[in-house]
Amino acid sequence: MKMGSLVQFFVMCVAVTGVLPDSSEEESARSGRQMFDSSPGYKNRETVRLPLCSVDGTVGACLKQSKCLGAGGSYAGYCGLSKDICCVIDHTCGGSMRSHHAYFRNPSYPEKDDEARPCIFTIDIGRGVCGVRLDFEKFELAKFEDGVCIRDTLTILGTKKGSTTPICGNMTNWSTSFAVEERSEVQLAMVVQGDPEYTFSISVTQLACDDVAVFISPTYAGIRNSDAATYTPTTTTKDPLLSLLKPLLPTTSKPDGEDTSEGTPASTTIGPVAEETTEVDTDDNEGDAGDDDDEKDDAVDTTDNPEEVGPTTLKVDTIPKPVIREVQIRAPETDFDDGVYLDTIDSTPAISAFRRAFELRVNDNCFQYEPREKPSFRIIGGSYTGVNEYPWQVALVYNKKFFCGGSLISDRHILTAAHCVFGSFSKGLDKLVVSLGDHDLSTKNESNHIVAKVKHIMWHLHYNPHTTENDIALMELEESVPFSYGVSAVKLPNDLDDMFEEANATVTGWGRYSARLKSTSNVLKEHTGPLMETKECLAAWDKFPGISARFPDHVCFDVTMGTPCHGDSGGPLVACTGVQCTQIGVVSFGFPLCTNVGLPAIFSRVSAYKGWIDMNLTPLDFAHSI
Repeated sequence: MKMGSLVQFFVMCVAVTGVLPDSSEEESARSGRQMFDSSPGYKNRETVRLPLCSVDGTVGACLKQSKCLGAGGSYAGYCGLSKDICCVIDHTCGGSMRSHHAYFRNPSYPEKDDEARPCIFTIDIGRGVCGVRLDFEKFELAKFEDGVCIRDTLTILGTKKGSTTPICGNMTNWSTSFAVEERSEVQLAMVVQGDPEYTFSISVTQLACDDVAVFISPTYAGIRNSDAATYTPTTTTKDPLLSLLKPLLPTTSKPDGEDTSEGTPASTTIGPVAEETTEVDTDDNEGDAGDDDDEKDDAVDTTDNPEEVGPTTLKVDTIPKPVIREVQIRAPETDFDDGVYLDTIDSTPAISAFRRAFELRVNDNCFQYEPREKPSFRIIGGSYTGVNEYPWQVALVYNKKFFCGGSLISDRHILTAAHCVFGSFSKGLDKLVVSLGDHDLSTKNESNHIVAKVKHIMWHLHYNPHTTENDIALMELEESVPFSYGVSAVKLPNDLDDMFEEANATVTGWGRYSARLKSTSNVLKEHTGPLMETKECLAAWDKFPGISARFPDHVCFDVTMGTPCHGDSGGPLVACTGVQCTQIGVVSFGFPLCTNVGLPAIFSRVSAYKGWIDMNLTPLDFAHSI
C-alpha cells in the first residue's frame, strides 16, 4: 500500500473513532438519548438511571467501584455485564449517603440497643432525583401514647412539602415515598430514650424523576355491576323460641382493666368512640368484657334498625322498621379467618382535632352539642347495595374485627385513609387482612369473597392526626387477586383538574346506621347525594380552623339527606356515568354525630394526591439479582 493511501486510511479511522460513542459505562445512559426532535422548544436531557441490585434479599446500589468504596459500601457482585458493582451500604447514627441507596440502622443491628441518644442520618439528594422512599424493614421504637410519640421519635426534615408528624411504635413493613428538591439535603432525625430497647433498619432509596411511573387504572376498571342481585339480610326477632338463633350484631369490645393506649386501627376520625377515646390493643381483645349493660342491650336491639332495602335517601325524621324475614343461622367464630366478622373496632385517637374543637366528654353523651333539628339519618341514610354492585369495595379487618373501608385500585393495592392505620397495629401486621368482594360481613355464603393478607402499608408522610391533613394511605397485598364479577378495581381520575363540584356522587360502606345504636352495619350500604361548591364548604368549616377543609385537597359532600359515619372511614366516594364509576374521594371526616348541622362530610380528593399515588406505587429498578 502506498504511503498516501496509508495516510488516508489512518485519517479515516481517526474520524470514525471520533464519532463513535464512548463505550464506558458512565456514558452508556446517553446512548438511548433522543438527539433530534422537530417539535419546537425541545431540550435535550440526559436520563438519570439509578439501578438497584438484590443479594439474598439485601438491596444494593449499582455503582462504580471507586464510588462504592468512597461511600463506605461493600462489594456484593457485579451488576450484569457492566463494570458497575453491587454495592451494599450500611450506615448508623451520624452517617450520610450520597449514593442512590443505603441502609440506616441502629448501632447494634440486628440486636437491639438500650442507650439513649440522638441519631441523625443525612441524605444528599442527587441530580435528577424527585423523591425518596423509606422502607421500614424493621422498626420498633417506644409505642404511641395517647395518639402521639412521647418517648422515641423519628422526624423527617427537608422534604418538599415541609414539616412531618413524628413517628414511633412498631412500623415494621411500613413504607412511605415523598417529594424532594434535587441537589438538596434530607435528614432522618431520631431521638431514642433506650427504655424500652429499640431496633430499626430503614432502606433508603432515591427516586429519579424519570423513573416515577404514572399509575394507570386496569382495563375495565370502575364498572359497576348494575345487574347485581338484591340481598335479603338477616333480621333479629324477640321470639324467645328463636333467641338461640339470634344473629349477633357487631359491638365495640374493650378488655376490662387492660392497657388500651396502643395498637388499634383508628376506625373513625369522623366521630366519637363508644366508651373512651384511647386506642385499643386489639391483639388481646377477644371478648365483651368491657361492654356495659347498656351497650349490650343496644347491640341486640334493632327496633330502630334502618337496614331496610328502600330509597337511596331517608325522609326527614323517618327511620323505617325492618321486615321480619326468615332467620339465617350465622357461622360460628373459628380460630382461622373464614371471612366472618361479628365484631368491630370503634376508636379514635385521644388527641384529636375533634376533641379540641367540640370539647368531647368521654361517655355516651359525648360532643355536648344539640342540633337545631332531630337527627334524620345515620350512616348512610340510604339503602343496601346489590351483592357485589360495587366490586372495588373492601373491608379492612384486624384480629377478625372490622374497622374501616377501602377500595381496590389494582390487583394488589388498596386505597384507604391514613387515620385508619396511622399509630395502629402495635404488634405487627400479622392479623391485618382485607376482605374483597364481601357484602354481609356476618356471613360467608352470600358472595364469593376473598380474604387477603397485607404485605406493606404506605402512609402519607405528611399526614397530621391532629388536623386531618393528607388523610390518605395505600396497602399492598401479599399476593395479587384475580379479577372477577365480584372483585375488580375502581377507576382513578384521568382529568386531575376536574373538581366535580355540584355533581352527584355515591359513598359506600359498612359504617354506623343509627343515632342510638353503636353497631356498624353488617351489610354494605350506599347513599347518593350532591357534592358541594368548594367555597361554601370551606366557609362552613372555617369556624373550626384546626380541622378545616382545604382546597384543593378535599371533596365536600352535602349531608342533607345522608352521610358517612363511624366505620365508613377510608371508603370510596365515586362519581358514576351510567355503569362507569371514578373514585374521586376517600372518606376522611365530618361532624362527629353524623347529623346535619351545616357541616359537609369531607373526603380526601383523589386527584390532588394522584402524584403521591404515582410515586408510592412506582416499582423500584431492580436491574440485577446477584
